[in-house]
Amino acid sequence: MTRPGARLRFGEKAIVPVRHYYPLLKTYDEGVLGIVVQRIRTTPGSEVQGNFGEDSRAVLKRHTAYHAKIIITNESGNAFSPGTPRFTGEFGDFGPAVTVSGEMRLPGCREGYPPDSGEFDRMGAEWKTCILAVSSRSRPMTEVRYDDPPYGKEIQFEQDPSPDFSEHYDLGAITWS
Repeated sequence: MTRPGARLRFGEKAIVPVRHYYPLLKTYDEGVLGIVVQRIRTTPGSEVQGNFGEDSRAVLKRHTAYHAKIIITNESGNAFSPGTPRFTGEFGDFGPAVTVSGEMRLPGCREGYPPDSGEFDRMGAEWKTCILAVSSRSRPMTEVRYDDPPYGKEIQFEQDPSPDFSEHYDLGAITWS
């Protein structure tokens, strides 16, 4: 397993444990994922697609879209749906220069829902997704972080049982740069 707080280069694979609780079913999905984050690329903000108003379109035209493809593989071989992993782009001390609300899309950068367990049911099964953010050239996205437990904090509803596959959470995100 990749150690918490690890700093990897773009293209290097992290091996991470996953365990997702489904409160309605009162069940867990468990497995091991391989995660490869490819290098961050830039595209003019005007190429970002979505249902934006005129003001948002004007903001996008003046900014840059930063995106990185992410390849997630089933390393454990058991059938499970990996949930939507938490990836964040890092922009230095102050975050992105602009926040655009609404669903953003970029050709060739498909943020997507995780595959069903029937599609992700064997070792080596692959899911390709993407992280996308908009900022200025003076505040570029320089890193991508993986924040799911045990590397980041567990998100829990009040009635959920305490996750017990690890006593420790928020041990340190895995970062690609």
